Amino acid sequence: MDFRRSGALISLVGMALGCAGSPPAGVVSDCDTKVALPPSVSTDILFVIDNSGSMAEEQAKVAEQLRNFVDLLASGPVENDFQVGVVTTGVTMYLQMGCGGGELALQEAEGEQGRLQLGKDETGVALGSSERKILASSDSDLVEQFELLVGQGVRGLGQEMGLEAMKRALSEPLISTALDSDPAGNDGFLRRGSRLLVVIVSDEDDCSTEDAEAVTLSPPCGTEACSDDSDCSGEGHYCLLEPGQDADGTVRVCQTNACETPEGRDALTPVADYVDFLKNLDDGTGRKRDVSLAVIGPVDSAGEPERCQAASAGEESIGVGKRYKEAVALMGDRGFIDSICSESYGAALEGIAELVAAPQVIELADNPHDGSLIQLVIRREGEEPLQCREGDDGFRFEAGSDEHPARLTMQGGCRLRNDDELELRYVCSG
Repeated sequence: MDFRRSGALISLVGMALGCAGSPPAGVVSDCDTKVALPPSVSTDILFVIDNSGSMAEEQAKVAEQLRNFVDLLASGPVENDFQVGVVTTGVTMYLQMGCGGGELALQEAEGEQGRLQLGKDETGVALGSSERKILASSDSDLVEQFELLVGQGVRGLGQEMGLEAMKRALSEPLISTALDSDPAGNDGFLRRGSRLLVVIVSDEDDCSTEDAEAVTLSPPCGTEACSDDSDCSGEGHYCLLEPGQDADGTVRVCQTNACETPEGRDALTPVADYVDFLKNLDDGTGRKRDVSLAVIGPVDSAGEPERCQAASAGEESIGVGKRYKEAVALMGDRGFIDSICSESYGAALEGIAELVAAPQVIELADNPHDGSLIQLVIRREGEEPLQCREGDDGFRFEAGSDEHPARLTMQGGCRLRNDDELELRYVCSG
């Protein structure tokens, strides 16, 4: 099967592997059948944008690459009906007021907390030119409006809960609350049968917790002089420019990110809980939704946790992406991570678009009952044929029903690429 888009359905030819004696139950008897990939797919894309004080440059760099990102989504081998929405990393923050101890205060990101957003200026005020919270691939002004949406200002909370905001955005009550209600909800974002791509953009690690008072943050109160992070003792302690320093400043002091100390990390909601949530999202038909997770975060070019440093205080991140790295790893072949420290996010967004470029679900009209009776052969130019069977490095099989045909979801090394040619083989009777 050639994945290049054409006017006809893309089809696979079923072939007999052969068997002797009586065929086992669920074996198809017509070995000349054809199955087809869908002529189009739908994809819902949720961007989770860090809107804390150090993110102005990073939001702008995402916006600069959106036209190419949209073009890549639109030029895949199968027509892609996609839509996009944006939420922030702001949920709550439990803050100790003042240095050296003081009153504790719970701050809430009003109007955020997983709700779809309009574009904002740097102060966080909605832009009059930002017109819609959900943008469709068919919108003539898609790129222009998308660029506005990823600009979420830099007045958000300093406790970045990317995973928690994502979960709230995709959960009740928000996901079925009307967009024009008060408070506004996210109804219409997750469509029946659509794929889901979540893209988190943050220069600090995830600090998500369902208990708003699990971690106590404090203002930058460091006094211990330092020249680099190695001068600061313990995990979660970093050498930052002293508040008030400009680009020519040289005074650095050790400061603490309570979310990244051993005690702080232990108090956060386990990353695995959020990944399990994603992996078990219903697609509206009673089946699991095809979900991918991508992060542009505080890691190096190899995906290892790394802190980005900036020229002036207030723009310098204070954390490394350990939790985001873990989340992407748990997603397996449906995960992607790249560095927010890069000068351009073009390559990162190309990699993210590739996650949803080729369809990975094949429907089987014959409704075989046993995935172990199926073999899929993938042929790629210059490579040996790839034999794919049911399993983590092959495909996930779902039996058919009166409402749904059987289907294969490709995974591991058998995830499909553009221009793959496929041959589907059944164990047949006769």
